[in-house]
Amino acid sequence: MPNRLLLLLAALLVPVPAWAQPELPVVRAGSRLVTIVDGPHVMKNIWYVMPEKSPDVYYVEIPRRPHTVTFTTDRESIAFDVSFGSVHRFIVRLEDGREGLTEIRTEFKTGPVMSRAAGASPGPPSIPFTLGDNDKIYVDGRLNGGAPLRLQVDFGAGGTIVKKASVPKANLTFDATITLRNSDGVNVVPASSTNELVVHDLRWRGVHVAQADNMTWREDGIVGNLLFRDKVVEVDYDRMRLTVHDALPDLPAGAWTREEVFLDGGTVPFIRGRLAVGGAVRDGWFMLDTGAYTSILHSDLLSPSAKFRQELRGLVGAGKGPILHVAGRTFAGTNYSVRLFDGDVSSLGLLGSDVLKRFNWILDNQQGAAYFRPSVRMADPWRNPERLVVRAAALLTPLMAVAAAWLIRRRRRRL
Repeated sequence: MPNRLLLLLAALLVPVPAWAQPELPVVRAGSRLVTIVDGPHVMKNIWYVMPEKSPDVYYVEIPRRPHTVTFTTDRESIAFDVSFGSVHRFIVRLEDGREGLTEIRTEFKTGPVMSRAAGASPGPPSIPFTLGDNDKIYVDGRLNGGAPLRLQVDFGAGGTIVKKASVPKANLTFDATITLRNSDGVNVVPASSTNELVVHDLRWRGVHVAQADNMTWREDGIVGNLLFRDKVVEVDYDRMRLTVHDALPDLPAGAWTREEVFLDGGTVPFIRGRLAVGGAVRDGWFMLDTGAYTSILHSDLLSPSAKFRQELRGLVGAGKGPILHVAGRTFAGTNYSVRLFDGDVSSLGLLGSDVLKRFNWILDNQQGAAYFRPSVRMADPWRNPERLVVRAAALLTPLMAVAAAWLIRRRRRRL
C-alpha cells in the first residue's frame, strides 16, 4: 500500500505541458495559411501556422468589444466568442502530424503609455492642430526632450516615424531595425525602442520610433492612432482641436451618423462605405487616412488610363467620375488617385484629408465605431494639383495628335 501511494504521488508530480492539461479543440489543416475573421474584418490567408511557436499568439483587434473571432483553414474552422481579458487556445494539426498551439488573446499588446502633465486644465485633453496646404493635420511636439518637432497626425500610419533629416532634433538612439512599408516601398530601417513623446499636455512613454525618408519639408515626423488605443478620439475641424476622451461622450440624438469600424492590426481604422463607378455599385471598407491629401480608390473598373479618359470626357462636360457614399453623404466630382485592383472586392480604397476635413468625427477605438457630422468645410471646393496635370495632359494630347497629323500630311505633299 505505501508503494502504491508513492507511485501515485510521483505521477502527480510529473510535469505536464500547460497546453496538454485540458483537452484542447483541434482544427485540421493541409495548408499553413489560415483566414481570420475578427468581428467584421475578414483577413484572407493572413495567418501562417508555426508549430515552432508555442503558443503562437493572435491579439484581437478591438479587445473591449465583445464579438466573434473565427480561424478557417483549408479543411475546417473554429470560432470563439471573445470578451475583454478572455484567452482561447486550440491546436492546428497539419497533415504531417505537426501541431501548432494557437492562442487568441483579448487584450492589448504592449504599447505607449499615456499620461497627462501635472496642473493640466480639467476636462479631456484637447490638442490644438493646424491644417497644412495639403489639408493634413499637424501638431507640435518633442521627443526625448529635444527640439520642437512638427508632427503630422496620420490615422493611416501604424506607428511613430521620424524623418531622417530630423533625427538629431529627436534625440533618438537606434537599437534595432524594422521592416517598414510606406510610399517608398518595403525597406529595413533603423528603429528606436524606448522614447518619450510630449504633445501639448500629454506625455507618452515607451514609444517605438522608426526612421523614414519619404516625408516632405512640412513635417519632422508622423504619429498615428497607436497613441490613442483604448481611447476615443475626436477630430474637430471647426475648432481645430483633437480631443482625447476616456469614453464616448454623450452625443445629441440625430446629430451624428454612426459607422462601424474595424482597426487593421489593432490600429488603422476602416469604416463602411459605398463606391459607385459607372453603373457598378460596391459596398465595402474605406481606410480613414488623414496622411493622404486625396482619396485613393480601389476598383476593377478604375485605372490610371480610365481616369485619364474620364478627365478627357470631362473637358466637354461628359465625364462622370466615381461617386463616394460615406457617413450618410454622397460625394461626386471628388479628386482621387487610383490603386491597381488586387482582387479584394471588400476594399474600396482610402479616404484622404480632402474628404475627411468635411466632417467633424469621433473614432471610438474601444467599441469599434466612428461618428460623423458635417464640418464648416463641407462645401469647400475640391482641389488637387494632380487633376490639373491630368486635364492639361488630356487637353494637350488631341492637340499634339492634330499637329502630328498636319506634319505628316505636309511631308507627303513635299514628296
